Amino acid sequence: MKACLSAAAAGLVLLAAATCGRSREAGNADSRGAFGAAPQSVAAPATPGECGHSACADAFFIDVAPADCAAGGACSLSVKLVATGDFHINDEYPYRFRADDSASVEFLGTDGAGRNAFSKDAGDWRRMDAKSGAMTVKLKPLNLADPLDRPRTVAGTLKLSVCSEKSCLVEQRRVSATVVVK
Repeated sequence: MKACLSAAAAGLVLLAAATCGRSREAGNADSRGAFGAAPQSVAAPATPGECGHSACADAFFIDVAPADCAAGGACSLSVKLVATGDFHINDEYPYRFRADDSASVEFLGTDGAGRNAFSKDAGDWRRMDAKSGAMTVKLKPLNLADPLDRPRTVAGTLKLSVCSEKSCLVEQRRVSATVVVK
């Protein structure tokens, strides 16, 4: 009986170790999936504002600056990704941002997947240096019955990838920003 309990306890320890080992750096040795599986990550997202950025993880953070827009004119938000520690921007990844539908702004994306889609392929992503890059989200505030200076919230999901020498992480993070119309 004692041997059975020891074997069961050892099995639980192995299961817990395997699960913990996957929690922060899932993925493969390189950005192309050298072992045949797509890179992925299961890291838990931080609550916006909890870390001082729009979104945070162990290997990166995202900042979205609020935008001031002229009434009736087009403007843009910058969704900036910064890799931290040993990680860098994955130049091979097709970065994408999909804005949530909004009744208060018209998105001006040219991605082909819809006006609220922005991507590297459409020229909206630019690498700033080895550790950072930014997605430009173009929009036009709509004239509503609301006062013009009423802030509007723009939200969406950034699909991103950062890599180290050991692994690449592929993530999707929700971010939002305030747009003020003057």
